[in-house]
Amino acid sequence: MDRLRQSLGLMAKHLNVQIAQLITPEFSNGLPVCLIGNKDRSVNIGLKSLQLCANSIMPYLVFLGQSMADKFPMHAEQYNQNINSMEYMSALLAPVDLRAKIDQNTYDLRLFLSKATIPTYEAVRTVIQADIDPSHPYIWDDDERSIDKNIAQLTTSLTDEKGPLLYDQR
Repeated sequence: MDRLRQSLGLMAKHLNVQIAQLITPEFSNGLPVCLIGNKDRSVNIGLKSLQLCANSIMPYLVFLGQSMADKFPMHAEQYNQNINSMEYMSALLAPVDLRAKIDQNTYDLRLFLSKATIPTYEAVRTVIQADIDPSHPYIWDDDERSIDKNIAQLTTSLTDEKGPLLYDQR
């Protein structure tokens, strides 16, 4: 995942440079300044706003694309547990449960997800056989659910071409 995030940040950086070169007359080989279409208008910024947008998004994507693995200890609990970036980033989702409970008095995270994300959330909960219970989070007590079993269930579902996470049943 670290490499994927880093690659996305670098692609955004590359795209930002390409946009800058397109709208700058010194680099655009005769294209209109800022790719302005209607030159008769007194105010027309063309695609300058696209460059400003890319310029504001790109640094944040590059920042988020940094590796997490080298920023945290590799071993914890007397070498009994490995800590890596995926575990750390997954742990950051726990406050979402807490926020849902505080803001909406529910542990149903669908209120905080985009419409496009809700079907995946529901499919994952179905695969791991964890009903969505507004009064109870995914894990309340550490010993009530075996996470390694859930990971195995998700892995099987993702690698099986008829698994519910990949197979569109429409």
